[in-house]
Amino acid sequence: MSGTVVTQKRSKRERIHRFIDRYRMETGLGISAVIQALIILFWFTPHLETDSLDDLVEEVAFIDNVQIQEPSTDSKPTDGDFDLTDKEKEEKKEDPRIAGASDPIVSGATSPVDLSPNVRPEYTSDAKALGVTGTMTLEVIISNTGEVLRVRSVGKQLGGGLEEEAIRVYRRKRFSPSVLEGKPITVKVLVPIRFTLN
Repeated sequence: MSGTVVTQKRSKRERIHRFIDRYRMETGLGISAVIQALIILFWFTPHLETDSLDDLVEEVAFIDNVQIQEPSTDSKPTDGDFDLTDKEKEEKKEDPRIAGASDPIVSGATSPVDLSPNVRPEYTSDAKALGVTGTMTLEVIISNTGEVLRVRSVGKQLGGGLEEEAIRVYRRKRFSPSVLEGKPITVKVLVPIRFTLN
């Protein structure tokens, strides 16, 4: 009996405890790493809905059923639109002379002369009601034939429809053209317009 070694069979539970005791730090780090990996996995995994494909199919079916209609050309303009005459539609196409327009003072040309100085923009009812006063500036491009090619408001805006009224009036004016070295030229002039209430 003295030559035999008795080995005790340990249970699984005891072996796990003994392993944990021996490798305490490594075990703790391993468990911590597994828990963190699971948290990251669940945190950043997007929520998948099983019926999202059905919703997408329904949306596509809805889009297929929508019909786009061209706007009617017979319809009257709404509040925000302007009803353009044929002449104004032609003016909308930019005249090539506009790009070459220069300031008559800078170029040394004569200034264009307004042939209808008594025709002036009038106060709009909205501007009167709001008590709008002040000076606005129009940029007017006058061709070598004396016709107005383009009018637009530049600088400070007064509002109350005054800009639109001034542009409407100046678009219909006629001028004697600017002359440089005996030839009429297309020019760009700034016209200040003062609005005052009596």
